[in-house]
Amino acid sequence: MKKLLVVFLAVIAAGVFAFSMEDLKVTVFGNYNFAVNVSSTPTTVEASAASYLDFGLDLTYPVAENLDLGLGLGFAWLLKPEATPLLSVDSTPSQNALDLFAVFKYSVELDRESKIVIRGFGGASWPMNEFAFDKFGWVFGASANYTRYFEDFVVGFGAGVEMRIYGKNSVIAVPVGANFEINF
Repeated sequence: MKKLLVVFLAVIAAGVFAFSMEDLKVTVFGNYNFAVNVSSTPTTVEASAASYLDFGLDLTYPVAENLDLGLGLGFAWLLKPEATPLLSVDSTPSQNALDLFAVFKYSVELDRESKIVIRGFGGASWPMNEFAFDKFGWVFGASANYTRYFEDFVVGFGAGVEMRIYGKNSVIAVPVGANFEINF
């Protein structure tokens, strides 16, 4: 009887999950980040050397009209090795970081085929040279993107502001990039 109850609950859970997947939105993004302000201790890093690429994906679900909430996973990669002290929590420099963050999106419809999406996010960021869950920094940002619908596929581009903090090191950047969204 217990096995039947477990199977029954598993089928109900799978059904609820499949039903909820109907409105799930998967957004893949990529940005080139122009560093505008850098603070690095104990070494000095020039802002021009601290530019980086970031890319990843957001999984969001609509909670109200024009408002989506969800989680994101990202990856940042510094373009120049002389900026690696920025991604350092314990004086071990790293050229890349893994980000896990909460995300919200608010959209303003322009017409039936396009909208402006305001995206905000924030969460933890782990330098990847010596990955440890207890040695992490923070990443926060906001952006505005113009997006256009093509059936269940959405293409967008835009810009924003992003801040990364790793102990005494920080970088403020202006991300410019594109995103692709798939609606289930």
